[in-house]
Amino acid sequence: MLLAARDEDGNTMVGRQVRDEVMTFVGAGLETTSLTLCYALYLLSQNPDAEARLAEEIDCVLDGRPPQPEDLPRLEYTAKVVKESMWLFPPAWAISRDSTGPVEIGGYRFPAGTCFFLNTWAIHRDPHFYDSPGRFEPERWTPDFTTRLPRYAYFPFGGGQRMCIGAGFAKIEATLILAAIVQKFRLTPVPKWRLRLDPAVVLRPKGGVPMRVEERS
Repeated sequence: MLLAARDEDGNTMVGRQVRDEVMTFVGAGLETTSLTLCYALYLLSQNPDAEARLAEEIDCVLDGRPPQPEDLPRLEYTAKVVKESMWLFPPAWAISRDSTGPVEIGGYRFPAGTCFFLNTWAIHRDPHFYDSPGRFEPERWTPDFTTRLPRYAYFPFGGGQRMCIGAGFAKIEATLILAAIVQKFRLTPVPKWRLRLDPAVVLRPKGGVPMRVEERS
């Protein structure tokens, strides 16, 4: 599709443009979702009550069949687990923005073109916004809580005009994949292993997350 694409003047992309677009798809649309699922499964393994509640919902809604998009409205707790995982371990742990004009923040003046880094990780753990920062509580995401939360107190996909274009699809994808995995398998970390983070362009776990996979009865 990229090779066949034409702009309004009928021009095609040069090889470097196609390469850059493909790398953007891989980096922004594949690794971020897989990291979200990785951290969600890790957090569930550390919180057996939440894992049991999730499995109960999936069994009740799906009744043994594969999850489908039309199941999403009923997979409420599953969606909350995904949202909570992205709150605790946002793949885009820091987001950069360049100022379009001079700006003053906290008494400091910055010229146009200043690059600001917005620390998603830190803001998601700010006790001004959250009663239990750092604790895995998917049930916190009630409609009332979400309405009261300031606009940019939760922004794993960024915000404004440059918000991630794939945000809606990513949430659907992660919810359905998590439901499909938990429906059939239970994952537990290998003994004596501890999560260590590597905050590069995205928030990766150092050495991955080695887990044991057991089929659910």
